[in-house]
Amino acid sequence: MAVLPVYSTVRSPNRDVTTVIWPFFSHITDHEKKYSEWQLPWPLIVFAKGEGKTTQRVWPFFSQAHNQNVESDWYLWPVYKFNRVHSEALDRSRMRILFFLYSDTIQKNTETGAYQRRRDFWPLYTHRHDYNGNTYFQIFAPLEPILPTSKSVDRNYSPVWSVWRSEHNPGTGATSQSFLWNLYRRQTTSDSKKCSLLFGLFQYQSGTEGKRVRLFYIPVMGTKSTPVKAEAK
Repeated sequence: MAVLPVYSTVRSPNRDVTTVIWPFFSHITDHEKKYSEWQLPWPLIVFAKGEGKTTQRVWPFFSQAHNQNVESDWYLWPVYKFNRVHSEALDRSRMRILFFLYSDTIQKNTETGAYQRRRDFWPLYTHRHDYNGNTYFQIFAPLEPILPTSKSVDRNYSPVWSVWRSEHNPGTGATSQSFLWNLYRRQTTSDSKKCSLLFGLFQYQSGTEGKRVRLFYIPVMGTKSTPVKAEAK
């Protein structure tokens, strides 16, 4: 029954709703999800309590809302915001300060314990950790925090404005660092090391085959490793 926008009521086996001055002031009783909710007025001031939903919101000062699988909190919106989704196989949470100024996202596989994490501080840096344990760190990231899932930004634009990039693969032991668009670059693996300065004008390399040094792309020094002979049994 309704006399809009003054008054309306809805009655059903699963849900009862009474609204005054629609859609701002309402009282909801959800029999199926087992909670009751007051909206005074919606969406600025909301209070809900029960098994299926718990919410306390007074905009823009604070909000706390959660149920069995979802949690959402914020304080002095948009200064601080936290969201979390939990299921049998996945636990994902994200904390943000002033939208994209700072963001910390953690996604965990609750069955294996493996996780991925991403932290962004716009526009200063971005840091990533994937499920395999690989890490990536970059100084200066003006678009990466705003478009975190964009592969084209990482591929086409990140090399342009990043002044420092470092990567680490714990599975293979490989690492790499780059400063000022390869003005300085260093790469290491479990059995080799490469280093270059001034965009390759000076190069040093060492590994199982020996050591080599290049200056202005000209070999100036090289040594070969002495193979270790196996002892006769």
